[in-house]
Amino acid sequence: MKKELNERIRTYIHKNPVRLHMPGHKGRINDFYLKDLTELSFNDNLLSPNDVILNLQNKISDIFNTKYSFILVNGSTGGIISSILYSLKENDKILIPRNSHISSYYGLYLSDANPIYIYPKNNDIGISEEEYISALNKNKDIKAVFITYPSYFGYSIDIKSLCRRIKEINREIIIIVDEAHGAHFSFSKEYPASALTAQSDIVITSMHKTLSGLTQTSLLHINSDIIDIQRLKLFFKMTTSTSPSFLFLQSVEEAVSFAEEKGESILSQIKEWYTGAKKEIEENTNFYLEEFNSDIHDYTKLCIGVDNTGFDGYSLSEILENNYDIFTECSTEKYVLVYLGLLSKKSDIDSLISALKDINKKYKTNVSKKRDIIFKHSEPIIKYSMRKTLSFEKKRVEIDDSLGSVSYDFIVPYPPGYPILTPGEIINKEIIDYIKEIKDKQTILGIENEFINVIKEK
Repeated sequence: MKKELNERIRTYIHKNPVRLHMPGHKGRINDFYLKDLTELSFNDNLLSPNDVILNLQNKISDIFNTKYSFILVNGSTGGIISSILYSLKENDKILIPRNSHISSYYGLYLSDANPIYIYPKNNDIGISEEEYISALNKNKDIKAVFITYPSYFGYSIDIKSLCRRIKEINREIIIIVDEAHGAHFSFSKEYPASALTAQSDIVITSMHKTLSGLTQTSLLHINSDIIDIQRLKLFFKMTTSTSPSFLFLQSVEEAVSFAEEKGESILSQIKEWYTGAKKEIEENTNFYLEEFNSDIHDYTKLCIGVDNTGFDGYSLSEILENNYDIFTECSTEKYVLVYLGLLSKKSDIDSLISALKDINKKYKTNVSKKRDIIFKHSEPIIKYSMRKTLSFEKKRVEIDDSLGSVSYDFIVPYPPGYPILTPGEIINKEIIDYIKEIKDKQTILGIENEFINVIKEK
């Protein structure tokens, strides 16, 4: 793919121009800042593209085989919110897994739609195909379905079968797929199929999680004829900065070009590395690599299980970081999650294998395993809608004193970023116990210094 935007900006820099325009740093701090520009005569406007950015979006659409593709500079979050705003009017119903990313809840709040939640039996995995279909059959007036595919931990379902069955129930249902963690699926047949090959309508893919884009870059794809492109553009503009970063735009161009040219061969290599690592780890240590669905596996995710060891995931991650300078994606009580991407190296995997062997030998009897901390969703008591809740006054109370109160905030352990409590829900003992168990191990959005916001009721 010709990198036209990058070439135009390089040409501009080589002129050593007099920069009498934004941004204020004028490219003079260091070389990184040279490519950070505003909209000029030669580089187009993301919110109304008619030149080089339009050409780039068209090339991206061709590569991903979509009806239309938007470049997102505010992460998959912006794409998810704008997709939900497009799909739902006030009081419309959307079928949504309770362990969906927090950005989908922001879309729900702004749309004032009604969520029909599906509660996962296991947060690390997600919702099965049959659970989606069963919930749909019980709620015939659903307007949209939100699917996370793959899960943060790499679990994938048969996306083609699921989308086909949803459309058989009602072809007008809008299927929104959060494929943020599966952008690489479009570049290899050895991995799960992209939702873009299924009967999905809107698909959001991240450019930075497994591909090579800068953090905060993503794409929003229109994948069917039932989506009104011009109307969706309106919501895209509402949720996008009017000063989009040209560093991000160039990064998207580079990432798509790199994936198109080398993605297939690199992903095949990663599959080989994964297979070798699984054999080496499981034959030489008490650790193992969890595969939630062995028939459909994503080899960029190494989910290291600790059940057979004296570790919990948190302590293993801490040892890897402090003693081996190996920084992992996420840890839970049962797992340490390792993410690979298109620019990973075999030496990265070798370092991990070597460290796990060493830890297995040195630390086996030195770390006591803590009891499992598993949050199991039970159907919440929703006292007020999110929109109504945020119209109340709030007060801060200690976590221990919040039992029976109504949450004013989203309570979100991060990562992976799905809420255990949303505004308007009554706080129960299970929630309090879980927060207290994990608060020293994970960042929890909505909790500050042992305090939680609840609504002030008369």
